[in-house]
Amino acid sequence: MATRQTSMTRAKDSDRNDTCKVLDSAMAEGQLSMEEHRDRLSAAMKATTLGELADLVADLQNEA
Repeated sequence: MATRQTSMTRAKDSDRNDTCKVLDSAMAEGQLSMEEHRDRLSAAMKATTLGELADLVADLQNEA
């Protein structure tokens, strides 16, 4: 049974890993300082919901 995902849906390890990859790319592209990257990575690994993960990358430019 498929469930609808919302910002309150529990995050999986793969969701946290995907967010960390986005943060890594953002730092490599100059969007994040090393300190902010470290802080966001820490928050991503502690995130429990998809909404928390989305908030960590909401202000970053998407890869084209």
